[in-house]
Parts: sequence; structure tokens; C-alpha cells
Amino acid sequence: MITSILVICTGNLCRSPVAERLLAQLLPRITVHSAGLNASKGMLADSVMIELAEEKGIVLTDHRSKRFTPEKGLEYDLILVMETKQAEVINHQYPQLSGKCHLLTHWNGRADIPDPYRKSHELYRMTFQRMMDATTAWKKVLLF
Repeated sequence: MITSILVICTGNLCRSPVAERLLAQLLPRITVHSAGLNASKGMLADSVMIELAEEKGIVLTDHRSKRFTPEKGLEYDLILVMETKQAEVINHQYPQLSGKCHLLTHWNGRADIPDPYRKSHELYRMTFQRMMDATTAWKKVLLF
């Protein structure tokens, strides 16, 4: 049974904080946190993503970035990443985590979710929608 999820992206500024909050809303009995493979500790979430999340009723203003460590990964039952290359890095560098690492889009197409950081507002919106779809798919699987 899954009781904890760690969501991973690159900087823990855009994608993983949103997916963390979406999963926490959808799966209130599961502990959900996020981190970034290349994150600097303590950074605020991206301002564009904060605004977009607010439109959807999600608060990111209290988010502070955290860096992924293999020790942190061991604390969770499931690790969800945004991109295939992130899964490859984790599976290759930390084989003890490979069985629990999956794409966020595992249940709805397995496509990478692109990093919108400092790109177009359209990409931010598309990314947000894809994360909503992916987290909803995980909810259906985990609550089955």
C-alpha cells in the first residue's frame, strides 16, 4: 500500500510543487512532498506558476525548494518524475530506488511533462493541465 509519494522535477520551482499540491488534494490520506534533482534549497516557487495555481485554488506561496537526495528517496513508497531522463538518472545513480520510480504520466500516455520555467505562458498552462490529468490518473489507480 502506498502511504507516501515524492514528486521530482529539476529545480522544484514549477512542476513538482504543483503536482505535490494536486496529489495532496486528491489523496488526502497519503503524505506527498516534492524535491528537485538540481534544486537550490529554499527558493520560492516560480511566480508565473504561483499565479496559475491560484487560479485553480492551489496555494504555492509557502513553497520552498528542496534538493533530492537518495536518503530522502528511501523515505517514500513512490517517486514520481516529470521526464524520462529524470527517471533514468535516479534508476542509474540510485538503483535502490529504481523499483519505486515512475513517470508522473505513467497511467496516461507516459509522455514527458516539459519544464515551463521562463518560457511561454501557454507552456505553463499546458504543463499545468498535463499535471492535473496525470495526478487524476494516479488517484484512480491508488484508490482502486
